[in-house]
Amino acid sequence: MQILLIWFLSVLNLYQPTKINTPCDFFEIDHMGNVYVANGSQLSKYNSEGKQVCNFSDSSLGSISSIDVSDPLRIVVFYRDFNQIIYLNNKLSTISNEIDLYDFSDNETEIVCNSQKGGFWMYNSIEKQATHITNNGEIADQTILLGSFFEEAEITKIYEHNSYLYLLYKNKGILQLDQNGQFVRKLSFKNLQDFQLIGNNIYYQDHIGIHLYQALNQSHQLIYSKKDPSKSIIRCYKDRIFIGNEDSISIKTLSF
Repeated sequence: MQILLIWFLSVLNLYQPTKINTPCDFFEIDHMGNVYVANGSQLSKYNSEGKQVCNFSDSSLGSISSIDVSDPLRIVVFYRDFNQIIYLNNKLSTISNEIDLYDFSDNETEIVCNSQKGGFWMYNSIEKQATHITNNGEIADQTILLGSFFEEAEITKIYEHNSYLYLLYKNKGILQLDQNGQFVRKLSFKNLQDFQLIGNNIYYQDHIGIHLYQALNQSHQLIYSKKDPSKSIIRCYKDRIFIGNEDSISIKTLSF
């Protein structure tokens, strides 16, 4: 029986992809293990087995700046050069017209994310606030002023998860707000580059590697050490880690 179990696990491991061969500016992973790869104006979706299932491209909007796949049925694609977003479904087909973010602010939007309440959040460093826009195109909420929590730190990411809004202050830490944009807590992480939220845990990235932060006991655990500090596109999914390169995404199994 033990030999049979070992054989089964080894065969199962053969079907785990080790690399996705595709040019890659950046990528994201949804909660089902699908991988979304942005390269210029093209967005490609790969399933958990590493097989491409669909793609989308609109060169008239320029290069894709960011994507939010927290809701795989309602993916937000942000084009910073044109200050616009569009929504895609799980087949990467458009489900909205382009949304011009100048309709909500005279300043250029720098970061966008999906909202679990519907609509989206947008942020620019001039106003120093994130604004929630509803599905009807109305301004619903604005956060507290965000410039004073981490001095001389650039906000490079916003993300809504489990009814909280998280903001990444590069090299400094993470600010957690409630869904109305009010203060909840501030987490300091030195040399912070990026983060993921999975369940109640924060996976954060610095120049050393990927760390698991468990809020319940406030513990930090290094789960992956970078071999090349310049590799900045890294994502976790279950027991696997995805490492982005210019021409591929490597997939490794974690043991922790």
